[in-house]
Amino acid sequence: MSRSTMSMPKTTPNKKISSISARGRCAQYPQNIFHESGGFLFCSTCNVPVDYSHKGSCDKHLETTSHKRKAEALQSEKGREQKVQKTVSELFEVKTEEQLQRRMELFKLTEVFCAANVPLKTLDNVNLKEYIECNLKNVGIIPSSSHLWQFYLPRVFENH
Repeated sequence: MSRSTMSMPKTTPNKKISSISARGRCAQYPQNIFHESGGFLFCSTCNVPVDYSHKGSCDKHLETTSHKRKAEALQSEKGREQKVQKTVSELFEVKTEEQLQRRMELFKLTEVFCAANVPLKTLDNVNLKEYIECNLKNVGIIPSSSHLWQFYLPRVFENH
């Protein structure tokens, strides 16, 4: 057999892996169709993750009967606030006003103890701790002195 009569095996070209991010894929669709959270693409209607690496998979999701059914249900409930799916890490990064206020109070407490040259370990005294917890607003339960030492003292130092 000659080389010219031998057929070369057919090779299919490799599909190029998309280097688009979830946020970039979200921008390709009208607003409120998809949303990005923590590097994942979620369908805003269904609150399920969708593969964003290929545009076709996003388009296929929009054509499913379950998506269409949920979209119709949302149209009938337009007055209600729409809930969107978030990743766990993003959920824990959200701080409420009360949490921020508590952190500021603990920062101020650490700052006052340092300014008065009082060691933070005196806060481990049960009676003092109870007194401060009752009389300081928005503090709640005061953490141990080692926690204040580790998390708040470096910030007090940076601030001064």
